Amino acid sequence: MNFNIFILILALVFAAVFLAVHGLIVNWNLKQKVRERLKNPEQIITSPIFREEQPTGFSKGKIWGWLSFSGQWALRDRDKVSKVRTDLIQAGFRQTTAPAVYFGLRALFAFLLPVPLLLLLIIKAKISAIGLLMAFFLSMFGFFLPTYLLKKKISQRQSRIDATLPDVMDLFIVCMEAGLSLNASVHRVANEIKEVSNDFHDELQITAAELRTGIPWDEAFEGLGKRTGVQSLRSMAALMIQSNRMGTSLGQSFRNQSEFTREQRTLRSEEKAAKLPVKMIFPLVMLILPAMFIVTVGPALIHVKSIFHLLKR
Repeated sequence: MNFNIFILILALVFAAVFLAVHGLIVNWNLKQKVRERLKNPEQIITSPIFREEQPTGFSKGKIWGWLSFSGQWALRDRDKVSKVRTDLIQAGFRQTTAPAVYFGLRALFAFLLPVPLLLLLIIKAKISAIGLLMAFFLSMFGFFLPTYLLKKKISQRQSRIDATLPDVMDLFIVCMEAGLSLNASVHRVANEIKEVSNDFHDELQITAAELRTGIPWDEAFEGLGKRTGVQSLRSMAALMIQSNRMGTSLGQSFRNQSEFTREQRTLRSEEKAAKLPVKMIFPLVMLILPAMFIVTVGPALIHVKSIFHLLKR
């Protein structure tokens, strides 16, 4: 029992030292960041890509601030932060503190997930190499869990935007053939698509804001494709640029691209339907066929077994 108390005290001391060192490092990084901002006061004040929205409510704001404070340790690698920021924007998280919160979540999950297992091992006095290895794997799982969830969020958002793209292009065709300019068409389509796809509405609002600030429309639509990461939007931007250079009608280009996008969506649906029989093999062989075999052949085997017992007598 004394050994268990010693291990528990050792674990608590380790956790306290770890948190203290982590807090000191984060505090030092924050002070360094403030000094750099004071040395270089020239900053970009606003950007249509980022939103300064913070979670509402006292508790959510405190949690958001704590996670942002805890994730400052990873913001020194600018290349890594740039890649993470791109992924967060594609997932719909445009707050400037989103990368710090993301890294804070990774550190928090890596620290918290193995804690219940370690406490259980300490209480039951069953600390072993296997238990510590399991705790290590839980910590690694917690560290990479936010990355997996972020990739899942990006994929779901891109699927929603890609599914709405043909309807958006039809609205562009109607607006432009009605005589609206490209800037007015973007604003009008953004308002019309809000009830159908909130993701596309946000992206088109950002594009409309960029066009109002004087950014060329080809750069604005290229930025739309980069922000979402949807290949169909990038193809649409390239088609618009090519149409402008060749002098062809944007409305006709949109119509051709809309038909091509719908054909692609139909082909993807047919591809998923063709893969379905192959995907059904595993549940059919491993789950359904054994149950059917037991139900159909089981009574016959029991009857045959009873007959053999009678013959032996």
